[in-house]
Amino acid sequence: MFFKLVFRNSVRSHKENALFMGSLITSIIAFYVVLSLGSQDVMRYLKSLEGDAIRKLFAMISVLYGFTLFIVFALIYFASKYQIERRAHEFGVYIMMGMKKTKLLLMLLAEDVSSSVLALLIGLPVSVLITEVISLVTVKMVGIGFMGHQSTFSLSAALLTAAGFFLAKLLAFLILSVKLARKEVGSLLSDAPDNVRKKDCPAISAVLFILGVVCLALAYRRGLSGNAWESVATLRDTVVLGLLGTVLLFRGVRFLIGIIAQKAPGGKLSIFTFRQIEDTVIFKSGTLAICSILILVASSCLAAGIGTFASYNMYDTKRVDYTFTNFFNGSNDDLKARLSELGVSGNFSYLDEIRIAHPYIVGNEDYDSAFQAGEFAKLQDELDPEFEMHDQRGSINGFPFMIRLSDYNALVTAMGEEPLELKDGELGLYRSTSFTYSEELDNLVLSKRPHVTLAGKEFVMTGKMQSAPIVTDSFITLSGALIVPDQDFDSFCAGKEEVYLNGLLDKTKYSRSTMVKTYTDLNAVLDKTDLDYESYLQNMGRQLFYLVAASYVTIYLALIFLVVANTILGVQFLMGQKRASGRYRTLVKLGADHKAMNKSSKRQINWYFGLPIAVACASTFFAAKSLFFGILSSRTKMNMDKMLPIVAIVAVVFCLVEYVYMLIVKRSSSRFLETLMTPEREE
Repeated sequence: MFFKLVFRNSVRSHKENALFMGSLITSIIAFYVVLSLGSQDVMRYLKSLEGDAIRKLFAMISVLYGFTLFIVFALIYFASKYQIERRAHEFGVYIMMGMKKTKLLLMLLAEDVSSSVLALLIGLPVSVLITEVISLVTVKMVGIGFMGHQSTFSLSAALLTAAGFFLAKLLAFLILSVKLARKEVGSLLSDAPDNVRKKDCPAISAVLFILGVVCLALAYRRGLSGNAWESVATLRDTVVLGLLGTVLLFRGVRFLIGIIAQKAPGGKLSIFTFRQIEDTVIFKSGTLAICSILILVASSCLAAGIGTFASYNMYDTKRVDYTFTNFFNGSNDDLKARLSELGVSGNFSYLDEIRIAHPYIVGNEDYDSAFQAGEFAKLQDELDPEFEMHDQRGSINGFPFMIRLSDYNALVTAMGEEPLELKDGELGLYRSTSFTYSEELDNLVLSKRPHVTLAGKEFVMTGKMQSAPIVTDSFITLSGALIVPDQDFDSFCAGKEEVYLNGLLDKTKYSRSTMVKTYTDLNAVLDKTDLDYESYLQNMGRQLFYLVAASYVTIYLALIFLVVANTILGVQFLMGQKRASGRYRTLVKLGADHKAMNKSSKRQINWYFGLPIAVACASTFFAAKSLFFGILSSRTKMNMDKMLPIVAIVAVVFCLVEYVYMLIVKRSSSRFLETLMTPEREE
């Protein structure tokens, strides 16, 4: 009989609490996906390239695991508390009929275990399927190939997911059981009292609303400017302004709700509906503000994660595939002959040298005066008054690096770019894209043909700013350099320049899906020699690591925060509706039918969910762009224009998800109202 009761209650609970069960399953999926990250193909590949970075990422994931356990515990606690309050009368009847409290708690524990097992049985297989799909999509995207795919199932991730989930459930059950055991039978049988309306000053609410809008506007302005990430203090101030503005906005919106309630048109239960909405905002404005912030964080994280993933392009046409250094190993002809002997020279469509001069080898002791670019700097300041704030990223003071013109032109021509044309007495400007303050500003200054002095000789800077990669990433990264005509370069450097041999792979011999395999096979041959080289494969690994770290972690956090926010909203509304059951019973006695009360409830839910969702969606664009400025690598920021439209798509997706949550809550609310349709008998 006991187990039949447990089974019947469990089945009924699952039907009546679809929102809670769905949240638990989603949490399990999020747990497993992030914990099984190490078993995915892309992570196995990255371990061979970025071992230290991967270890740091896994250490961060362990911290996320602990943080998420706390969040999931709070989610389970509040949802379970609602279930106990909803069934309080049922528990009181059990005790009145002779059931001991220990047996009642044992029954609840059995129901809790059964729901946990069911959630795991559903969540874990779905998680494994999702990780398989993610792994296949990722390896297809980066060009690792399906042939190297291995199963992503991780037993340790499954065990940790189950252990963490059961731990959170058990802890919440113990706390709630203690509270339930202390309640008297009378308190269980009686309904919770209705909320008592609080008096509120409309003027104060209006002032708070205006202050909230001002604080949010200031936070938005800082986020769009990118200045929020300049220091810890500015980031702190921006976050505080946003949080304070949201709280004040929801505290002050009571004033608007009051006006709407007074101006509400006539109709069935119209005034009652808006009075309920007003009470909901009055008593739950703090909850609405917190949930709105959680939804905002979730939408911003999801936009950043998906935007990073979508803007990532491993198949970059402007790249140097291989760079060999022969600075200490003989001539370029010897190196080319060595590559031909190894049978790998045929893999390259371009294989030639590029010469770069370091400042210290030219022979000038006073480096600051060796290059005088006062006219160039003056034009920068005149054309952009704010340039001084970014001087370290845009100035070319001191003695810059030099690049030989013909070498640079041969390389960019092989990449499919236009060569730079310079006459005698002219210089070109080169900047790495990671250190470019403003390409438009540089080109505008160069169009003015400023005069500069290099090693005692006067030149004119002209052309367009150049930014094509000149070597493979890790060998040397130039923040800025001068492109110098061959005769001047040879005169200044006197054969003391550094020489690199660059190679571009023949694109006709590989496709996007076999790109990584092409690199890997070629590296396997070169690794058996004493050649000093760097391939784009290592650079690709670093970029791919940033992709995984940014997209996986942010999407994971977005999922967790979204589940928590919507579960809190749904549970709080249903709990508030139960406390107001006396009002609904009064409406039934006055002749209200289920259709009218259900329509009123749906309108309340629309308002209750709509307010925090609307504020969060309005803030998502500003918060997401600010997040892009702060967490993305400089390479990814180059694609920010492509990422911003994704924010709008994310907002639409979030609205659809919220709509599904609202439908679930409306369904639960309708079932509750059905139980109130039979008027209670009064003795």
